[in-house]
Amino acid sequence: YGFINTCLKSLVVEKYGEETWEKLRLQAGVQDSFLTFEVYKDEITMQLVDKACKVLGVPADTVLREFGKYFFEFCKRSGYDHMLRTLGGNLYEFIENLDALHSYLSLSYQAKVLVLFCFLPQEMNAPSFRVEKNEDGSMHLHYYSDRRGLCHIVPGIISAAALDFFNIEISMKIVNQTEEEERTGKKEHIVFLVTQNPLFPCKERNEFSSSSQCLVDSEKQIENQLNKEDLEKAKNANEERGNSVCPVKKSHWKTLRGIITLGKGKLLRGFDPVYPKSLWIDTKTFCNGLPFHMVFDKELKVKQAGVSIQKIVPGLQTMGICLDQYFRIVHPEVPFTISSIQKFINSQFVFQTRREMMPESWKERPMLELRGTSLF
Repeated sequence: YGFINTCLKSLVVEKYGEETWEKLRLQAGVQDSFLTFEVYKDEITMQLVDKACKVLGVPADTVLREFGKYFFEFCKRSGYDHMLRTLGGNLYEFIENLDALHSYLSLSYQAKVLVLFCFLPQEMNAPSFRVEKNEDGSMHLHYYSDRRGLCHIVPGIISAAALDFFNIEISMKIVNQTEEEERTGKKEHIVFLVTQNPLFPCKERNEFSSSSQCLVDSEKQIENQLNKEDLEKAKNANEERGNSVCPVKKSHWKTLRGIITLGKGKLLRGFDPVYPKSLWIDTKTFCNGLPFHMVFDKELKVKQAGVSIQKIVPGLQTMGICLDQYFRIVHPEVPFTISSIQKFINSQFVFQTRREMMPESWKERPMLELRGTSLF
């Protein structure tokens, strides 16, 4: 899409000047400007990247990583800052919700808006992401894409987001790289090892300092992370214990520190849910209350379905029917197997009905699409 090429042009002009861009684009044989929502061939972008490597004298992975960092800033300047900040309260949640963001934007704006790593055409060929936590605090980020050779953009974008949104520096290195055969062809599967280190919020990010300015910056950052409701709840909780969190002698910063450490060192927003020993609603009420839910086993055999989805797809009422006989997975682009669903358990799935299995009255209508997450 034109937005991607416009971003690349902006990076070159801003860092190396108009003359460098002119030389680069002439060698690549492309126009000077691009329409934001116009679809351009991938070859144009790859040509620009290739010529940038030659003109600037740097390897492709360096160019792509630099482009990734700049692309993140370019997205923020273009009005996507608030949307990106809502993806999660930490880096793990941020990455975990990328697929959901892509799917939401493609639905809401009919594939004519920016997503974090690409634009989504109607066939939804966006990359997919899966993240795993490791015991040592590091993460494994799985990146799946049918566009080969662009994986180095990912560390650029993720590191920029980590630094800007969560004040942490990260390092990412490729630990595995394979090609997997999927429904739409071969897909590049890259596994990154992500290690992160907290940063002290000073202007000199590479040096720790105990200056008063750094302490003030740190205080403000923590204060901004706590909303008014959290503060009020914390105050009330301590007052009930007969120990006010705001005695006259306590500074505002000590008050905030006390609120953060409530509950054995956990943030106030963290909690341990309480589950009932049994459900207090019968199965009929459950199926009426969640009319589009489906329950299936490891063999994809349907065990339970909501009343509305049964009405639209009557075949689901057949005992022992397999879910993949009536639906196909549109996103992520994976085989319809229990192992694939488990791999992307935190991603949003899009199921689409198979036309040949629909009732005659429905066959001339658009196929039903169900969007949601899976629990296992």
